[in-house]
Amino acid sequence: MKFKANDYSRGEIIKIIREWTELTQRDFGARIGKSKPSVQDYELEKTNYGIDVLMKIANEFGLTITIEKNK
Repeated sequence: MKFKANDYSRGEIIKIIREWTELTQRDFGARIGKSKPSVQDYELEKTNYGIDVLMKIANEFGLTITIEKNK
């Protein structure tokens, strides 16, 4: 599956990825070394996450992050 991250908020991006994995917030957090409340805060945009968190998620779940210049 593929989606354009520019069309979503930070919280929605994490939620979409978590829903793809079919994991609860608790189980998703455990896989990326974060607590359930941390994942919940990411999804609700109470806490920002950096590229390091996004890269950890990508590596853990075999995802590719692509940055493309608009024409």
